[in-house]
Amino acid sequence: MYKRALIKFFGDVYGTGYRFFIKQKAMELGLKGYCKLNQQEQIEVEVEGPQKAIDEFLHFVQKGVSLQADSNSFTLEIYDDLKGYVRMESDIV
Repeated sequence: MYKRALIKFFGDVYGTGYRFFIKQKAMELGLKGYCKLNQQEQIEVEVEGPQKAIDEFLHFVQKGVSLQADSNSFTLEIYDDLKGYVRMESDIV
């Protein structure tokens, strides 16, 4: 079974490496989607893939993405429908 997760990080998001670590972990797990800084200055992540990979990714998020961050505040939504992403993209290199 495949799932899609939408996560929005808020609070201490600048200079924390969130986007780098998130993209790296998602690619390691074979997840597809995106990671970007949105207009509300939140890091917005949407990934989709096998349930097991999503669960492992969410465990990574819950334990703390970056040691440089003072907080790990986020919202999470899980969906059954997929958008058909073909790669993991980010607004950083």
